[in-house]
Amino acid sequence: MGKGHTLTLKHFIFDEASTIIGVGVGTAGCRVASKISRFKTGVHRFYYLSCDENDLKGLSESVYIPLTQLKKEPAVVRGAGVKHLSKIREVVRGAKLTLIISGLGGATGSGLSPLVAEVAKEEDSVVFAVAIMPSNFESSKLFYSSIALRHLSRICDYIIIIDNNDFTKTLSDKPILEVYEEINERLAFALSRLLGAFEEGDYAIDLAKTVTTSVKDRFTLLALSDKLNILEAVSEAVASIYKKADPTEAESALLYISGSKNLLAGEIEDSVKHLTTLLREGSVRVEYGFSTSGYSKVTSVVLVSGFKRVKFANYDVVDAILGSERRLDPEPECALDLPFNNITQLE
Repeated sequence: MGKGHTLTLKHFIFDEASTIIGVGVGTAGCRVASKISRFKTGVHRFYYLSCDENDLKGLSESVYIPLTQLKKEPAVVRGAGVKHLSKIREVVRGAKLTLIISGLGGATGSGLSPLVAEVAKEEDSVVFAVAIMPSNFESSKLFYSSIALRHLSRICDYIIIIDNNDFTKTLSDKPILEVYEEINERLAFALSRLLGAFEEGDYAIDLAKTVTTSVKDRFTLLALSDKLNILEAVSEAVASIYKKADPTEAESALLYISGSKNLLAGEIEDSVKHLTTLLREGSVRVEYGFSTSGYSKVTSVVLVSGFKRVKFANYDVVDAILGSERRLDPEPECALDLPFNNITQLE
């Protein structure tokens, strides 16, 4: 298909013997992953990694990465993770596909998620990352998030990017804690549907279809929109995606519509046609699914894949200046707390 980067279903079959695991990393990753785990999806087991014990309360299969340094930066977190590589390796060992969910706005997600991806690749797992990018007002987090995204893109087979700006703009009149909770709930709903969750009356999308819709070694963007009109919901989600990447690079797409039990067959047909028209004038293949267990508003979940570059890379000033061909050191920095008690001062 297209430029020949997309795998077809026959190349990537998930059989009963396949082990597919999900790993929530950091505060946002753990919360979203734990909400997804409540649904029956194509993911067999979920694990949770964090440097904050509060993130892991009530969660089974968790891995605590303690920090010995007070300074909480991605390099420090990664250094702590290096000391616990054996624990991380135990989590991903034997997985045919490893799904990593992390927020790249904090030190833990930015520091640990590339490390988890590296170990999963070493264990011959296909690595699928979901990267939740910070909002623009969190300016102090943008640089680290961009660097973490660059490292993930170097390691992972597939990356879905979610922009928190899409949510904070529409939820700005609510208390901040409620905003974060609602964002996590909406992301968990959208991702669970892309991973195969369904209820009675749903036309489900399975994990295999999500993987084959995503383009290997390219960025995939996910956007959600709530509207009374189904075509407006699709249009708003596509407009959000095209603010972040070059529309001409789109290769494949997936549409999931959540509406009420009165959702019409004609509305689904029109929404698929509308999305197809919006994407490179109909040259992009569109897969779809739907739910009839929603409310009066229609929720449109749009996944578009094939992008070589996204706006989030612009936050990495060093990368923008030097370019990928002149990068001084492609490896992420790592601060190790090593004991030097036996070293004495030399005269």
